[in-house]
Amino acid sequence: MAIAWPDGLCPTEMTWGVVYNNRAFTSTLSNAQQIVGYPGAYWQCQMTFGALSREEERILTAFIGRLQGMFGTFNLPAFTRTRSDSIGAPKVVSANAQASVMRLDGVTANKKVFSMGDYITIGGVMFEVVDDASSDASGQVLINVNKPIRKTIAAGTAVEYQAPYAEMRRVSDNHALTLRPLVANGSLEFREAF
Repeated sequence: MAIAWPDGLCPTEMTWGVVYNNRAFTSTLSNAQQIVGYPGAYWQCQMTFGALSREEERILTAFIGRLQGMFGTFNLPAFTRTRSDSIGAPKVVSANAQASVMRLDGVTANKKVFSMGDYITIGGVMFEVVDDASSDASGQVLINVNKPIRKTIAAGTAVEYQAPYAEMRRVSDNHALTLRPLVANGSLEFREAF
């Protein structure tokens, strides 16, 4: 079971993105390419902690210890993509495996409910909304997301849109921080867990 990210612990810098699972086949005669896309895209990130106080260092190393290297998973908040507005209580209507589009209901009717770049989390899996999306008169909305859905999501599954997160794990079993008399610093790498 994924553990929570420690409250108040924020990196000074974060590199964040998606790794897609595509393969390129290049002709040796014409250099023309064919690209084949496969399921299995995942989020990855590197977090840098530039000036940790002794208390923050203890919180971070204890958190890393709870993960036990690559074994444990945690819910990494999308620090820059939170929302404070309310669009209702969205739930999945349909989200089929290998699709990059899903239908939700339970949102405010006849309104723009998602903007390009919003993050949502469904069952621990985070997606980015890639187009603005407005609801219809019945409170349903069709959204396009940044990566194929790995497996069909059950109808009725709740959608987290105000405080999205991704379930992540360490990329390596090793970790070390640089310690100085008053502060510590270091970097950690993570990838989406599935």
